[in-house]
Amino acid sequence: MRAYLNYAGIGRVRRPALDAMHAVVEEVLPHGELGYGVFFDALREVRANAAGLLECDPDEIALVPNTSSGLHLVADGLQWRAGDEVVLFDRDFPANVQPWRRLAGRGVRLRWVPMRDGGYHLDDVSAAIGPATRLVAASHVNFATGFRLDLDALCALAAPHGALVCVDAVQSVGTMPLSLASTPVDFLAAGGHKWLCAPPGTGVFFCRRGRLDELRWGPAGWYGFHGATDMLVKGEGHFRYDLPLRPAARRFEGGMANFIGLVGLAAALRELRGVGLEAVATRIGTLTGRLREGVADLGYRVLCPAARSGIVSFCHPSLRAEVLVKRLAESGCHLSAPDGKLRASPHCWTEDGDVDQLLEKLTTFGRRMES
Repeated sequence: MRAYLNYAGIGRVRRPALDAMHAVVEEVLPHGELGYGVFFDALREVRANAAGLLECDPDEIALVPNTSSGLHLVADGLQWRAGDEVVLFDRDFPANVQPWRRLAGRGVRLRWVPMRDGGYHLDDVSAAIGPATRLVAASHVNFATGFRLDLDALCALAAPHGALVCVDAVQSVGTMPLSLASTPVDFLAAGGHKWLCAPPGTGVFFCRRGRLDELRWGPAGWYGFHGATDMLVKGEGHFRYDLPLRPAARRFEGGMANFIGLVGLAAALRELRGVGLEAVATRIGTLTGRLREGVADLGYRVLCPAARSGIVSFCHPSLRAEVLVKRLAESGCHLSAPDGKLRASPHCWTEDGDVDQLLEKLTTFGRRMES
């Protein structure tokens, strides 16, 4: 039996998503444009279900191929001024660092929040934000330690300075409730290939309605303009290029989409909403609680014991995480070792036996490799 506890790396695509993608490959693609209405229905469903998960308006959701693409819409789209500052977090995932580092060529300065004990202190965040802060770029959950940032507190710190808040939520969306109706982040991006259990090359981007026009540069896909389809149907006399942008986030979606992948994402979101995020979060909390307690009893050091996310990060007193992860994989137990730490990340679909198997293997390999 294989125990899979690496949803923070790559999620296992669920059977409803696989079946939906297989169906369109077999029943739609061989017929060319004749069945493409199915794809446009899937796009609308993804926006609606993503908005339902995030408690926002579907018009605030755009479909993107990955988290990085969503973050770049903000980094590349805002009109930066020399002297602007961006607040970043030490030991964050590179996808939420590199787009902002590139702004140095425009005179933008970076301010860093240090990591302490696997997480971040709000006092340090407050100290990094100042009058010149244009944007705070935060990950909701740290990819390696599992530390979960309090987004409401972060927004409260940014607001007095008029600073925007952009969130990488790839390690949280699909694991816990998040209401963008009450948590006033400005932008959020999340790929579908982790906790949403959707195929790679899919994701969602949230842009608060009032911020749409602040993103001046993005994909100029033809469908992002109001009236684009009318000019093709009505023909001569109606054909024009000077069209207004759509008053919705889908103006950022560019051209031809990853239709097959988005059909899978639609099915994955449908299943997730059917289970309910409260139930998902409760189940993940039960599994991660067992893992934290179990690895601590075995003598491993748990980082962020109160992380409140789907990630349990821990270290052996003497053994390298990379070596131990390799041995565990060879025995059929899959987790990962980012930033030199053992990382177990179960989803609500994870069986209790998978956790038992991991704890058993950690006991066996830990003792064997020390002897």
